[in-house]
Amino acid sequence: MRLSGDFRVVDVKGTDYRGIVRLEMSGESGISLALEYPRDAVGVDIKQGDNVRVSISNEKDPNYASNWDVYMNGVVYYVGESNVKISIGGLIMDVNNFKNDVRVGEKVYIGLKVLR
Repeated sequence: MRLSGDFRVVDVKGTDYRGIVRLEMSGESGISLALEYPRDAVGVDIKQGDNVRVSISNEKDPNYASNWDVYMNGVVYYVGESNVKISIGGLIMDVNNFKNDVRVGEKVYIGLKVLR
């Protein structure tokens, strides 16, 4: 799986879990993302209206610490009708309107960089 682009955070919702928020993002390509994000543990406060560069790749970035504000890995567990679901240690990322090749069981690396 490979996805890279800039997304706007359109909503930040609380969850039933302390310190976890759900970021909802949209991109100009028509792809939308929803990510359960451990804001308190990571310490990067991503807000509604922020622009975020997102990368999802099968290859680990050897310079992830300097290239990304947030870097996580996960496993694709659902693919169907232009929707992909990724489990990140139990947190969920939804990728909607994604039409490229992706398989259940793929390990992926997810990078987020807030564009200021």
